[in-house]
Amino acid sequence: MSRIHYDWSELSPDILRSILEGLSIKDFHRARTICSNWYSISRTCKRPLYPWRILFYETSTLLFDPLEGELHEIPKIKFSGKNVLASCSNWLLMVNSPLHFYLLNMFTHERINLPSIESSLLGQETFQKKYEWENFIKRTDIYLSQKQACLWINERTRDYVVAWSVKQHYLFTYKKGDESWSSLEGTKCMNMVYYNKDYKLYVYTWDRFIKIFDLSGDYPNEIFQGNPYRNHPFRFEFVSKPWEYQWKQGIAVTNSGEVLMIVSLRRLENKRFFYMYKMNLETCDWERVDSLGGEMLIFGHGVTIRAPVKDIDGLGIKSDSICFSCDDIWPSQRNCGVFDLATSTITWPKESHVSFLKSIWFVPGYA
Repeated sequence: MSRIHYDWSELSPDILRSILEGLSIKDFHRARTICSNWYSISRTCKRPLYPWRILFYETSTLLFDPLEGELHEIPKIKFSGKNVLASCSNWLLMVNSPLHFYLLNMFTHERINLPSIESSLLGQETFQKKYEWENFIKRTDIYLSQKQACLWINERTRDYVVAWSVKQHYLFTYKKGDESWSSLEGTKCMNMVYYNKDYKLYVYTWDRFIKIFDLSGDYPNEIFQGNPYRNHPFRFEFVSKPWEYQWKQGIAVTNSGEVLMIVSLRRLENKRFFYMYKMNLETCDWERVDSLGGEMLIFGHGVTIRAPVKDIDGLGIKSDSICFSCDDIWPSQRNCGVFDLATSTITWPKESHVSFLKSIWFVPGYA
């Protein structure tokens, strides 16, 4: 008797969609990586999109689903929050000292190794540059240095873009297919965001300007014409009140391409707030705005996301809110929270497990 062989990649779209929608969120994100057809069908599934949290403990790392109220352990892989630089969809940008980077999928455990920066750059520089870089690498503790990073990845094709900066003096980019890391010399980065819809890297610099780099070609090219922010810096002290003190600043780009500056600050009576500013392109003045147009933002990720189809009751995760992590509002803070732009209030998690060392947000399936 001959066996009947089924090509599971060619299941009826309606049947496959029904199967995928019935899976747990963890199994759903594993299943959508089976093949391109499964991935395409998964994009039509009616599943809510909302942020999860990663909880870092001394001996384990857990994923917390706020909608289901469930914890999921990441087995066989142990890491601490200090070597996580950025996240996008189900992926983390990780670094091991000295300067060895890789991407890690939290659900499938797939790993993509990136070239080390020292091997990419030291072999191409002049003798003087080599000497400077070797000294920089030797004296840099990657885990303690002030650093900024951003990541974008396509779940289906595995195309990705990585940007990384340390000590505000060194900015590098790398994307799939590049021969080596690119060094953007002369750009002192305080914060940045990659906007994939136009292949642009927006960099908020140390002197408070916004530079824009086109990453669509073989090498990053700075855009001069068509950058309205180049000669109009954002300085919080020019738009704030005397009693307001900033803690952090971040740049963000909405789904429609609007550039925002986000400021976390501490005011009187120990109240913490986030302010948002957008440039008036007619006057070139930075003006405060109080709405994300129905979207929500993960502070530090830089790209807004559509709000959950249904508000997650009691957790503050909804439209026109900002999810923040750890020291985004104060250095001793280790937990995550959600700031409501309309009411200027913060909702804190209600879980009883408080022994974790650090927690951060990520949004499964979103890029």
